[in-house]
Amino acid sequence: MNITQQLLEDDTTLERHNEGAWDKPFDNTIPSFSSFNDAGIEVETGEFLYSMVRLLKPDRVLETGTHWGIGASYMGSALRDNKKGTLDTIEFLPEIHHRAKARILALGLQEVVTCHLADVGQWDPDYATYKMILLETEPQTRFKELLKFYDNLEPGGFVFIHDLHQHMHQIENEEHGFAWPYGKLPKEIIALVNNGELRPFHFATPRGLTGFYKVHPNDYKWK
Repeated sequence: MNITQQLLEDDTTLERHNEGAWDKPFDNTIPSFSSFNDAGIEVETGEFLYSMVRLLKPDRVLETGTHWGIGASYMGSALRDNKKGTLDTIEFLPEIHHRAKARILALGLQEVVTCHLADVGQWDPDYATYKMILLETEPQTRFKELLKFYDNLEPGGFVFIHDLHQHMHQIENEEHGFAWPYGKLPKEIIALVNNGELRPFHFATPRGLTGFYKVHPNDYKWK
């Protein structure tokens, strides 16, 4: 049984529905992608994150914006299957935090997933380092979070930002630049990309999934 089937069996309130496609997001007549009625990440994005954790074999993973714990369930399951590593996931709203924590407990992932009830802006990772980070809080704070946790991201690690899609108002226009909710890409991130420290990439999912890879000194050199 894969993690998607397990989630559906363990929580009978969950329903899976069509999510549409990159060029037609939220069109439930198109079966290309799917999501749960609790929203959060697409099912296929969750399965991708599971595979990334399995591939990277991280010691620590960070998620901001636990929501209902769907992303944490996928990544936590991968850590369990790896037989190593832990996940810190942060949620600001108590009701949502407690519901997510109950889901983690129902899946038996409490040994690998720690649910923090906290404001991400005030949460201190101390000296912890992470091989993979998923940013899923309020859209207008996610770029700030990338910068906040940049020094905690290990070289050779990945940051993923969900919901970066044109229909989420990532359209440049003459009057407003990049419209709400994300705002313009901060100049600090642009500088990290331009000087070669971060390599951006993007997946064409219905809501969009953008990643940044933090270059490792032992990476293969193309020249």
